[in-house]
Amino acid sequence: MKKTILTAILAITLFACQQNVTKMESIPAAFNSVTTTGPEVALMKKALNAWATADWDTYLSCYADTARSAHNSWASYDTTIAKKIATYIDVFKKSRISMDGNVNIDNSIFEVVTMADGNKYGHAWVGVSWKNKKGEISKTVIFNSYGIQNGKFTYEWPIYDTKEFDKLLK
Repeated sequence: MKKTILTAILAITLFACQQNVTKMESIPAAFNSVTTTGPEVALMKKALNAWATADWDTYLSCYADTARSAHNSWASYDTTIAKKIATYIDVFKKSRISMDGNVNIDNSIFEVVTMADGNKYGHAWVGVSWKNKKGEISKTVIFNSYGIQNGKFTYEWPIYDTKEFDKLLK
């Protein structure tokens, strides 16, 4: 009798501790994809390196003529916020006056998401640093989202803490 009761308790314990497994339905890879390599990732790296080294012609060549950028804002709420990419070049040039050298790319992660409808979106997480003319080092992290069509960026949406960049403009 003891063996029967112990066996029953053991069986109940095992079944009670069993985790419920929920099967998740996945979307076929043919419809959506994420990659960390390829021509769109190379385009993001090219634009980032051009920005970091102040190669403005190469930087602009990565963008469609109609491309817009909305820094640290929700452009979908206010469509007047997004500006042409060339508008930001003047601000970038002013910030370089106070820099000693170029921007360093310390860390980076890149991905391109292709949706079922063929739309492509690039995402970059980048740790950057630079030295100002006083010898002080500043660091920040930038997240940038891109719309990509025909090998060019159609928009960019960078989000970053402006505090360190603002110091360069003073």
